Amino acid sequence: MQRLFLLLVLAFVPLCSHALIQPQSQWALQWNWENVTQRHYGASASDACAQATAAGNARIVAQGFQLGGVTFSAPKNCKAMSSTGIIVGSSDAQDLGGATCPANSTAVTGGCQCNTNFDESGGQCVPHVNQCTSKTGQVGLLNWTEGYTRTPDEGDRQAVGGPVISPPSSGQVCDGGCNVSLQVSGPGVQAYVSQAPTANGLYRRSVDYPSLNLGTECTMGAADAGAKKDLPPPDCPGSVGEVAGKTVCVGTAAKPVSTSPIGQPPATPIAGNPAAGPKPVSGDGSGSGSTGRTPTSGTGTATGGPAGAGVGGKGGGAGGTAASGAGGMGTDEKPTPCGSPGQPVCAVKVDEKGTPEGAGTTYDVAKAKMDETKGKNDEQLAKAAGQGDKGFLEPVRSLFWSPPIAACEPVALPSSFQGLSLDPCGVVDGARGLMGFLWAAGGLFVCLGMVKKVI
Repeated sequence: MQRLFLLLVLAFVPLCSHALIQPQSQWALQWNWENVTQRHYGASASDACAQATAAGNARIVAQGFQLGGVTFSAPKNCKAMSSTGIIVGSSDAQDLGGATCPANSTAVTGGCQCNTNFDESGGQCVPHVNQCTSKTGQVGLLNWTEGYTRTPDEGDRQAVGGPVISPPSSGQVCDGGCNVSLQVSGPGVQAYVSQAPTANGLYRRSVDYPSLNLGTECTMGAADAGAKKDLPPPDCPGSVGEVAGKTVCVGTAAKPVSTSPIGQPPATPIAGNPAAGPKPVSGDGSGSGSTGRTPTSGTGTATGGPAGAGVGGKGGGAGGTAASGAGGMGTDEKPTPCGSPGQPVCAVKVDEKGTPEGAGTTYDVAKAKMDETKGKNDEQLAKAAGQGDKGFLEPVRSLFWSPPIAACEPVALPSSFQGLSLDPCGVVDGARGLMGFLWAAGGLFVCLGMVKKVI
């Protein structure tokens, strides 16, 4: 409903041209024919005659033409004629004097401005023609600039020089003077990240959205900046330098680089840098995939390109994915093990300065220290568990001697009982616990009695 309302508003809001036209001298050609005044205007006498001639009311006569003893001096004079071509009279084009605005315009400061629904053309105001009507219903792709990041990594979503401008949730934007509706999610949406930095060391991120031309006119504003091909990239807030042959944007304590989050991309980014705006029907950038959508020339900005912007990451070429870290393998390449014994040297060699070299080095000393520390820790754990310091009470154990407890075994009865035995083991443990309690209770009773006598 919201989109329908906007379309109705755009359909009935009059459009006007703001082009200024300089005032012009006006000439008029007028005569009476059968009590009807014929009058035509022009910027000059010949123009006024031409207007009358076009209307079929007169013709321009050559200089020296004579009629009824009257000699005409062209091109000021026109001869009136009937619709059948019979000359019926003559009249001179008259200079109205002074500069005035052409028809269908209004005088404003600095010149003349065409009225509503009229456009300037050749110094005149002609009826406005909707240039988008013929494009109604056309479908295509519109590339939209998301922002610029400091790396081409797939997961880098921190834009430099924000704010980031995203298409409205309704999907309706102005492109090239025509309202278009974008499909902001789903099939056909493709995100790109340039693999070639700009002169400021930044990498452009953009999205191809399927688009539908609505056939109504509009004027591009700040909200439509993402579709502008001439949108300049942001400056590097820090310092621009070079690392490994590539231009980079780095921050310093005095000039930190602040960023703004872009948000999650509508699709997995692939390598590429299409030009902002509608996808070309043919030629450079009219293909598909990383290299097909990336123009061969450019500087990594919204104008698209260069060719290197579509090659790199984990897959250069058509359909290649964006970088997901430092380096880039092709789509057909497999990771090769390296660095271990019997394997080739890695392409990126690790700096091994300061690492252990083998036996007899600081590594062995450190390992011995670690073993010593582990032994002491184990000793403390044994003490905490009540095992490591039991020997401390051994000298006084003799003061609390008690007979050893033998293992319980069944008692064999005499042979007269025909091999029967008595097994008290099931109650021995309980009896021991009961007797231990009675001895303890008796000892406590005796001790309390002794204390009572003393008191």
